[in-house]
Amino acid sequence: MPFALSTNSAGIVAYDVETGETAAILIAQDWTVTTCQVHQVILKTMVLRHRWLEEIGTWLFTNSYRLKLYALVPGDNKMALKLNAKMGFKELIRLEDAYDHGVDFVLMELRREDCPYWIQPEMQEAANG
Repeated sequence: MPFALSTNSAGIVAYDVETGETAAILIAQDWTVTTCQVHQVILKTMVLRHRWLEEIGTWLFTNSYRLKLYALVPGDNKMALKLNAKMGFKELIRLEDAYDHGVDFVLMELRREDCPYWIQPEMQEAANG
């Protein structure tokens, strides 16, 4: 992963069951009582068809009780910005030239209630019930 991890990092990994190769990684770090910062790398887009985003929502919002997630994305990483927007992240602020000369850092926030991939525990119980 192309960033430094803090001492309170945790994550999930998706593997391709046919090849054993890593398909996606999500790291959460800088945990507070209500939030954490997330980083993800998707190496095989097939994970998007196999509930990867729902797994992220379940782990962080249901199991870890976070209310919000934060992501810091280079402004020229159009794919990451698009995927984050699909996940429900909203742009909070652009830090001008903070990543590189001419490249902003974009601070994004995802509130639990705005995540279309978070299956609320009551709905999970009803579906299983």
